[in-house]
Amino acid sequence: MIKKIFCLIIVFITITAYAQDNFTYTPEKPKPGDLITFTYEQGSDLTGVIALPDVIAYQMGRKNIATDIEIKRSNRKLTGTIQTDTSANFVYFSFAVDNKFDNNKNKGYWIQLYDGDKVKKGSNVSKSQFYQFMGGQAGVERNNSLALEAMEKELELYPESKKNYLSSYLNLYAAEKKADVAEVRQKEIENLLKDGLKDEGDYSLLEQLYAGAKLPQQGKLINNVKKEKFPNGKWVISETVMKFNIEKDLAKKEALFAEISNNVATIESWKYLEPNLPFMEQGIIRGYINKKDWAGVKKAIDNTKITDKDQLASLYNSIAWQMQEDEKADFVYAERLSKMAIDITDASRKAADSAKPESMTLKQWRKNATRTYGLYADTYGMINYKLGNYKKGLSYAAEAALVIAEGKNADENNTYALLAEKALPAKKYKAQLEKFVVEGKSTSSIKDILKRAYVKEKKSDNGYNEYITALEKESYAKMLAELRKSMLSDTSPDFALVNLEGKKTNIGDLKGKVVVVDFWATWCGPCIASFPGMKKTQDKYKDDPNVKFVFIDTWENVADKKKNAQDFIDNNKYPFDVWMDTEDKVVAQFKVEGIPTKFIIDKEGKIRFKAVGFSGSDDKLVQELSAMIDMAANPDKKGF
Repeated sequence: MIKKIFCLIIVFITITAYAQDNFTYTPEKPKPGDLITFTYEQGSDLTGVIALPDVIAYQMGRKNIATDIEIKRSNRKLTGTIQTDTSANFVYFSFAVDNKFDNNKNKGYWIQLYDGDKVKKGSNVSKSQFYQFMGGQAGVERNNSLALEAMEKELELYPESKKNYLSSYLNLYAAEKKADVAEVRQKEIENLLKDGLKDEGDYSLLEQLYAGAKLPQQGKLINNVKKEKFPNGKWVISETVMKFNIEKDLAKKEALFAEISNNVATIESWKYLEPNLPFMEQGIIRGYINKKDWAGVKKAIDNTKITDKDQLASLYNSIAWQMQEDEKADFVYAERLSKMAIDITDASRKAADSAKPESMTLKQWRKNATRTYGLYADTYGMINYKLGNYKKGLSYAAEAALVIAEGKNADENNTYALLAEKALPAKKYKAQLEKFVVEGKSTSSIKDILKRAYVKEKKSDNGYNEYITALEKESYAKMLAELRKSMLSDTSPDFALVNLEGKKTNIGDLKGKVVVVDFWATWCGPCIASFPGMKKTQDKYKDDPNVKFVFIDTWENVADKKKNAQDFIDNNKYPFDVWMDTEDKVVAQFKVEGIPTKFIIDKEGKIRFKAVGFSGSDDKLVQELSAMIDMAANPDKKGF
């Protein structure tokens, strides 16, 4: 357990430090504002690596601060320092070389800050959040058990904080100790009633506890009493915001936004919402985008009160991309918005170091700004393709695909290929497109372009299939080698969910089949983008009774989750078996940190592969998933 891995050691007789496996630091009980010196010896995936790791220190507290750390090597040990901020209560470290992390056996490397001899208030909450949400930055997978342990330690040290973190604590408890949580929740209800409901927060907390205990009538009663006792309480704000969020009629949504904005400007108790106003306004604009009401979008953009340049750039790019997919849209206006997004982001990536946000290191900020520029440049290239401005678009698409993404993004490669075919002779782009295929970063469209070039050169398509198969052979061999290295043998969590047809199925009922479990959500762009490829893969195995595809809808934030998912599936005519993770419990069991995430489970219930995200290539998705399915069905077969 984490609380047992610290031990007191002697360094140079007089200096003491706590040990965290191969990680020590001084002072022994650092306070916020202290300069901490640490010593680290490479382990885990970095054992024996000669190159110096990139080291980042992340501070948590009232602010989130990321700092690149300079380190020095002395024999096998590395030393460095971190100047802590006076607002910090917890520091964790990332040690990485070429995207390989030393994650200390998935426990991470971290330091808790002190207030005198006592761990600082909030430090264990930060530690809990590290194990739930932040650890991925240091190569640490979610660990609800350690997160719960940290939260329990916080409540033990600072019982007066219990009300602030009770909901988070009970959610963690439910994830780890589902059988016992009802008893614990009931005890907390009794304690709260025994102590007496003193303010609006107490009533809201009790209401939450009743909801968790599946006691809606009691919750409704408390809610009514709360509204009577606090007619102008925070619940008024919460309900108004909720009403805004679920409103579908854009005219009514705009009226609600105007009301909220006015209240923020004139009523003190509403002012805390001010940072949220730009995101609420974006919600309205995205409503117009979803309806393809481009006149409404233009009017909203002309009257926007959003001032943050990065937010505007993201919004402009999103609008421009959606417009270029609609043949009835004004591509000239889309091109103007796209160029504005590019110009803003180009200025951002060239800005002085002082513009860097505290939550990112300088290296991270530069990399993120450059990558964002590449995404926006790809949009600009595609719009100019639609406008027939091939040479103009090609310069931006080439920078995005070949320079920034280094040919590793299939979507951006596709934009480059479309423009290159129109703007260049085949001999100037053919080799590059062949490289995309060889490296597994191509699309069907890229292969079509290569076929047209092949036919034009050979005056026939004779031999084309052999030509493209030869290019794909090397890519497939590389992919199989990588998949073999990434193969897992973890026991799948046991769970049961109800699908859209109302049928409840336990994953154990599918033993004997290879099961592809795809976690997704209706709001998730990459999830939706991957679905055509998922349909192709499912169609490929539709006659194989030993392969089952399960699409788990999760992380939805709508009133009627089932209807929301059903409408999406019906509107897009996808033949998917969708299981509803309405309480987000199964996604937590699988320790999913982002979607789409796919798990391939073999016939014995072992997780064999985990695939996160979507590369943008349907062909690549079908190829990789097919190989994973076949390898999971025959894990010992040679030739994979």
